[in-house]
Amino acid sequence: MGYCKKSHSGGKSMSVQTLLADLVKIPSYSGHEHAVAAFIMDWARIQDIKAQLQNGNVLLQFISSSNKALIFNAHMDTVKPGNENLWTYPPSGKDAGVTMNGKLYGLGASDDKAAIAAFLCLAIQLQKTPPPIDVIIVFVANEEVDGSGSQSFVNYFQKKYAHTYKDVAAVLGEPTDLNTIEIGHRGNIFIKVTTSGDTGHGSQPQNIKTHAIMENINAIEKITTLGKSLSEMYSDPVLGKPSFCLTGIHSDTSSPNTVSSGCSSTWDIRTTPNVHSKVVSLIQKTLGKHVEITHLGEPAPFGITAPDSKIVRLLQKLVPDVKVAVSPGSNDICAFTSAAIPAVAFGPGQKDTIHKPNEYVQLHKVIDAVDLYKQLIYSW
Repeated sequence: MGYCKKSHSGGKSMSVQTLLADLVKIPSYSGHEHAVAAFIMDWARIQDIKAQLQNGNVLLQFISSSNKALIFNAHMDTVKPGNENLWTYPPSGKDAGVTMNGKLYGLGASDDKAAIAAFLCLAIQLQKTPPPIDVIIVFVANEEVDGSGSQSFVNYFQKKYAHTYKDVAAVLGEPTDLNTIEIGHRGNIFIKVTTSGDTGHGSQPQNIKTHAIMENINAIEKITTLGKSLSEMYSDPVLGKPSFCLTGIHSDTSSPNTVSSGCSSTWDIRTTPNVHSKVVSLIQKTLGKHVEITHLGEPAPFGITAPDSKIVRLLQKLVPDVKVAVSPGSNDICAFTSAAIPAVAFGPGQKDTIHKPNEYVQLHKVIDAVDLYKQLIYSW
């Protein structure tokens, strides 16, 4: 397991290729990351790197009593592969991790196992030559679901190191192709809007005084109109505009000739700072008390790091022409910024390949990432 070491059979790229392929072979859907965590723990033992488990996360810590620190965060979980018949190469398992034309294919190759591989290679270099600042590398669970892994780590970090560091920031290895620094994301709130009405036979619509489905269609129209207004009213100069997306509609009818007594629609709402805490109450006020609104999971806060923060400025110096943007979706930046820790997403994966069949990463990007992360540490 001589990972990340030069070899006569292809140098660093072959070593990184082997490591990343081994990671991709291990299924690690959200909530089932234990096998990848065990792999990392075993890998660290072989490399003589101290590792510890932290509530399902894995930590590699290089502590030298500095008052400066960088945190490197990558998530171990992946989404599910969907229809595996659409994959040219296996998404996971013993035959996964196929490399063709410099691209390694497999579920999680870009999101987020490329970052895991890069951080492990970085750890080997830090083990050989202790860094001038403290470095904590954390591999977290449940990013794709609710971000609870990163939140648990931040709670641990705050408790253990709250007063230790005067200068700390975090780099999330989320896929940005190393050409974009993502400095934040909007909040997200998932809701279900339920309307009720009369049930009856479809042949006698005149007897249906309150039609649950029509009531929900009316609610959909009102939310859409409200969303357009709030989108303009609460536009943020960095995060952009709030958005309201209808993602599903369902009735509980048991037969095509039965009028349903209930209907629900589901919504993905992305929020900006000034509207996040009040958007649901605004929707409820618009729809009226007779319409039921329920949360689907816990709302996730927005996250934002100042565009002129130190972490952004240093990465801009290291990567000429790098773009600064916000993530269209959400990630774990908010776990850090909520604790006043500046955080950015900057990783080797390719966003346009993730969450769909034949996900891949360009291997040279993983190698480039290791060098950039090391340069960032030494320039901090």
